[in-house]
Amino acid sequence: MDNRKFRNGMLFGIVGAVLTLIGDLLIGANPASDITTGSQMVDIFIDAAENSELRMVIGGMLGAVGIPITALGYYQLYERLFRPLGGVMPSVYKIGVYATAVLGGAGVHLPCAVIPMLYKWIAPTDPTLAANVAERYANWFMMPSMVMFGVLLFIALVYQTVVIIKGRTAYKKRAALYNMAIGVAVSYVLAWVIGKNAVGNGIGTGAISIGHLYMFTMFYADMPKERSNE
Repeated sequence: MDNRKFRNGMLFGIVGAVLTLIGDLLIGANPASDITTGSQMVDIFIDAAENSELRMVIGGMLGAVGIPITALGYYQLYERLFRPLGGVMPSVYKIGVYATAVLGGAGVHLPCAVIPMLYKWIAPTDPTLAANVAERYANWFMMPSMVMFGVLLFIALVYQTVVIIKGRTAYKKRAALYNMAIGVAVSYVLAWVIGKNAVGNGIGTGAISIGHLYMFTMFYADMPKERSNE
């Protein structure tokens, strides 16, 4: 058992989540505008069109890099906690890890920066066309990746929770609560309470990153002795 590798994996998860969260805030922490496309998610990204192009590029690239780094944390959870259990589900979990690495960054996060850029470039000529192009881009390019990434990761997280509750890992059963979905849910509630302003939109945009930061921090802080000791 390589305990150092496992611990470092949790640190990779934390670092990746922080990088992605910074990218999320650069893209999504904006006051709400009056632009409506019929998609609240797309509207939040269009709100970022007032920002500089450099801010959008940096925000997009931080997530494109940060999410695959976060996936390294998931991979260590798979290697150390789930693969030794055998069966089909650990392999399904690994597919969720790969989906996170491949689709989460370039397929989901980076398009979040492209949407406001498209609107920014087209709006001076035709604001209606700009909103339409932004929405269609989101529907045709971002949403398929988001759905595949979301479904596969959701299945992995359900398996993770069930296995820990059953006591089949070195972690205590309370670690079943170290699930990024809890961080996501709390983030969305906070965003709803705060409202459609820069803070609320930023928290809502960064909900997944906040969930990952919570999950890997807790797995690191509550690491069982047989894993934390060299």
